[in-house]
Amino acid sequence: MSGGHVAVEGQAEALKELGRRLARCRKASGLDLEALGARTAVAPRLIHDFEMGHGSLGVGALARIAGALGVAPTAFLHTAAPQERAPIEPGVLLKGRSVSASLLPRDREALAKGLQQAQAFSRLGDLLRVERLAEGFHPRAAPAKGANRGGYRSALRVRALLPERQGPIRGLRRLVEGRFDILALRHHFEHPAVLGASCRSGRARLIVISARIEREPVYRFVLAHELAHQLLDLGDSGITADEGHFESSGFWMENPPEEKRANAFAAMLLAPEDAVRRELGLPRVEGYGLAEARALVTRARTTFGLSFSAMAWHLYNLRYFRSVETVEALVTAPDEAPLTGFEGESRFNGLERRVLEAHSRELISASRARELLGSSLEELSLHEEVRGGYGHPGQHPASGSRRDAGKPRPASRRHH
Repeated sequence: MSGGHVAVEGQAEALKELGRRLARCRKASGLDLEALGARTAVAPRLIHDFEMGHGSLGVGALARIAGALGVAPTAFLHTAAPQERAPIEPGVLLKGRSVSASLLPRDREALAKGLQQAQAFSRLGDLLRVERLAEGFHPRAAPAKGANRGGYRSALRVRALLPERQGPIRGLRRLVEGRFDILALRHHFEHPAVLGASCRSGRARLIVISARIEREPVYRFVLAHELAHQLLDLGDSGITADEGHFESSGFWMENPPEEKRANAFAAMLLAPEDAVRRELGLPRVEGYGLAEARALVTRARTTFGLSFSAMAWHLYNLRYFRSVETVEALVTAPDEAPLTGFEGESRFNGLERRVLEAHSRELISASRARELLGSSLEELSLHEEVRGGYGHPGQHPASGSRRDAGKPRPASRRHH
């Protein structure tokens, strides 16, 4: 056989391998031929033929397909090198098979749009030099036993990164946005049982809390719960959705390990053990009567801004109460007197605040700000809003970074 025939056969086999890899990536993404064709302006028939080892696709078409499937263009190359994963495009991510069935089409569209906003939020974070504490955490499967302990350890690790926050956390949403670079939004989920969702596409991170949650302590707990999913469960691209009846014992006792870990994380983040012991003292050896236990839960929830049920279960895990029956007796008639003042009110969401701050610091032009906001700038409101501050004294409001006192500000650059 001549060398020319060998080269031709080698090229044909390489093209077939390209097609097989494309097919595997497409099936893994959950997209059918028609959906992929619509997203890439490549005829489904051409994609099918290429996957089957017939015909060819140009470099531009392969690059568009790779982008839609969330992989690097090099993933299709005929090589033994490991494939480099790229973030899955939000619209593709929300159409995948792994998305909870409780998220209906309107919810998925809202989450995809929110992820696109989170991408802009993260890019603005680059300009503002925000902290990204989330990047120091990596997903790890929760153990079947002892998931609570893992959640507690992770929460205390987060607390150690926030040395200025020794007691109750106020302004959790701004903390999540300013120090972890995670955009937090609200959405009216179609299914009333959905409490919240966490999404990630590369550096774009998004938490969405149900607009049905009106009580501030419940909102704070669900937000902290979703933060746990962001730090401990989501890989480079992924989505989780949480649903259930928040006040039921099943929400705390019968969840899978990842949810138990996230519950423990949320409780310990908002009410760390040392701070609880300073407030309540050590658990009494002789235990507590039901009336005393109720007073203990009420005192703690008022201090730390948790719901009665969340704090009751947290105190059980901290050994203040000896039996599940005690907690169940407490939560049958919870003291849910309104608690407010832990989360500040704001007329702007996180992306809007970040856009306004970037514009006020002359990092982006007015036209770029309008493009990101979808409306005209409100300069007077801008200056009032950005003075509110994100994490702690000495920290620049929307960026979450500290500004060195006494140092001159560097010359700013306007990005278009």
